[in-house]
Amino acid sequence: MNNSRRDFLKKGALGTTAIALSGGVSGAAANIMESRTTKIPSASHFGAFHAHVRDGKIVDITSQLDSDANPTVLVKSLADRTTNNSRVKYPCVRKSYLEGKGKGELRGKEEFVRVSWDKALDLVANSIKKAQEKGGNKALYNASYGGWSHPGAFKPNTMAGRFFNQIGGAVRTSGEYSNGAAGQVNPTLVGDMEVYSVQTAHEQIIANTKVMILWGCDMYKTQRVGYSVPNHRCYDAYEEYKKAGIKFISIDPIYTVSASEFKADWIKIRPGSDVALMLAMMNYLYKSKKYDKAFIEKYTYGFDKFLPYLLGKEDGIEKTPKWASKITEIPEETIKQLADTMVSNRTFIAGNWSLQRAHHGEQVDWSIITLASMLGQVGLPGGGFGFSMHYEGGGDANSGKATVGGMSQGGGDKVNIAIPASRMSDLILKPGHTVTYKGSKIVYPKVEFMLSAGGSPIGHQPDVNELIEAMRTLDTLVVVEPWWTPSAKMADIVLPATTTLERDDVAGGMSYSNDRIYAMKKIVEPVFESKDDYEIFALLAKRFGKEKKFTRGRTPLEWIERLYKRSYAKKEMGISFEEFWKQGVVKYEIPASARKFVRHEDFRKDPIANPLKTETGKIQIYSDKFAKFNYKDFKGHPTWFEPAEWLGNKKLVAKYPLHLVSPHPTYRIHSQLDNTWVQNVHKVQGREPIRISPNDAKKFGVKDGEIVEVYNDRGSLLAGVVVTDTIRDGVVAIEEGAWYSPEESSKTKSRCNSGQVNVLTSSRPTSQMAQATTANTVLVSIRKAGTIKPNLAYQPPKIIGA
Repeated sequence: MNNSRRDFLKKGALGTTAIALSGGVSGAAANIMESRTTKIPSASHFGAFHAHVRDGKIVDITSQLDSDANPTVLVKSLADRTTNNSRVKYPCVRKSYLEGKGKGELRGKEEFVRVSWDKALDLVANSIKKAQEKGGNKALYNASYGGWSHPGAFKPNTMAGRFFNQIGGAVRTSGEYSNGAAGQVNPTLVGDMEVYSVQTAHEQIIANTKVMILWGCDMYKTQRVGYSVPNHRCYDAYEEYKKAGIKFISIDPIYTVSASEFKADWIKIRPGSDVALMLAMMNYLYKSKKYDKAFIEKYTYGFDKFLPYLLGKEDGIEKTPKWASKITEIPEETIKQLADTMVSNRTFIAGNWSLQRAHHGEQVDWSIITLASMLGQVGLPGGGFGFSMHYEGGGDANSGKATVGGMSQGGGDKVNIAIPASRMSDLILKPGHTVTYKGSKIVYPKVEFMLSAGGSPIGHQPDVNELIEAMRTLDTLVVVEPWWTPSAKMADIVLPATTTLERDDVAGGMSYSNDRIYAMKKIVEPVFESKDDYEIFALLAKRFGKEKKFTRGRTPLEWIERLYKRSYAKKEMGISFEEFWKQGVVKYEIPASARKFVRHEDFRKDPIANPLKTETGKIQIYSDKFAKFNYKDFKGHPTWFEPAEWLGNKKLVAKYPLHLVSPHPTYRIHSQLDNTWVQNVHKVQGREPIRISPNDAKKFGVKDGEIVEVYNDRGSLLAGVVVTDTIRDGVVAIEEGAWYSPEESSKTKSRCNSGQVNVLTSSRPTSQMAQATTANTVLVSIRKAGTIKPNLAYQPPKIIGA
């Protein structure tokens, strides 16, 4: 690894700087080449782009600069998505499954056999019918999660859901990994999930904010990708943030890209102790009488019920700065100074999503909301809190106009069982088990059949080894994917899907600005024998006599036109579908009033006329609804609960002395793009990097650039060492999303040769309330790797007949 790349990683410059690609053709030859090249507009989770196609092959990808203000290198990585070596070329079936032996314990251990589409689809349909005969539709599990594989209307998870609903439904997912804890709690607290809500406009932050708290929030890093199509205009706003003289404070065990860009003061908090810090600040503000008593009385409910806990009258432990200092390892005076700084200035608290992906993660947003209420700035320009400033243009002004929606999953689900996202392994391994969820109970059915489309469970589900154990108990596992992902290699039947570049689709621009519609035109023909998800599930529906109900007799392009006709562009601007499809994009104007938007401003101006959608119409510092659940690990008010794994647990630390966090990836969306060339900038000897402080590197005897083994009781993996002073002592970081690759697939709990961090994370739920993931509550140790083998994560399995 060269020095410049090593410095790039050490400094934490995680991809907002462009990585240039040079060409070698010039002059007359270039003109000839250009005349043979077709330029086709499309869009992706990484930005809008033009594909340059010559002789049926993609020769370059360039950003649509009028739509993408600050393009990132990620869009370039799309160029090899169609011909990547890890493509699933044909329908494939695991050998012993095809032979009718069907031993689940051989999943992930044996070769596949190439079969025809008819044979593969018949096998899938028959396995579904077999499961239905055993346990009805409750025996079917649609594990197709999220919509991150495509930004358009034909998302694989939607197509899968639409199919299952035609045949009576299946067990499905409730909530999500991104915001599984906060998403279940915030609506009761403030009447809205908040994590996906339109944020206070950048213009109001620039004009009014004096202090911005980056509470685990890394805007520069995570804004590079989007659920729809990002425009990256936020980076221009961030430059204005700097010019405005806003004071930034980063509370994080990592000195993030954003902290570096904003030259933020760094509070090196101990992971998992954020709620204790917030409670101590609240205690200090109350006892010093610096909190906004008038705001609390007018706009919140239950402060009087929360106060006994804060003052220690409820449990005998007063939540003072001295108390929190021992937990957080932040000096008592620093805690007081932080509270003073926030209460005496117009302060905006930018929360994030990773903090609630931890044990008792429900408490984090609740505590931030309560702290912001005591500061009394909720609803003021540039003040209050926001939980989505780091996500797909959070802070962008909103057009207020309809773009295009997606395909509907339709009705027909008679199963009506939705399990929390992180309970996948539990569902499969514990039939008949009862789990609590949001005050109610769910009884797991006996699952026989599982299907995953457009996502890799061995990538987002915690405790990979537990998940593999669960997968091997199923009767049938089907994966619909363009690539031989870790989950595809574990399947019985693999159906090859097209990529975004091999199908027509349509997408809206930005979750927040809603100011563009993009034609996502087919760039190249489907490679090998791959088919669109729409066609795959229509063919499956046909085997159940439901094809017409699934397709409604429409082609994909007819669906796209139907969706477009509902948009503002067609209804109000009068732009025909033919004109839109030809030009490739429609742009909306952003009204000046949108740049004045302040979240919760109407509520603040008149809480009677504009109540929140909560129990009382106010901010719920205390919730009677939650208190009635009577959960031991979730109360009626914000509470500090000690995590099961953290640096304060002396017994565990003696064995596993490092706290592992798994931030959002640098050059991927979760596991997407891990099999592309862009990862070469990031990987260390072909493995995922592990960031470690100089003191800890010396303590464990590891050196920059070498491969080490990271391990705990759940598993082990190989990672490449990056020694950096941008991470707190006692903490290491491995970004999530590397493709799992067991060194010896025949062995249980084989070491992962690639660095898939979920080998180490726990499937422990956040609490009885949300049952969400706790991926950031992990202790590990490291040691020399010993003999290592080549990393085969991106190689297809052996295929008979290919």
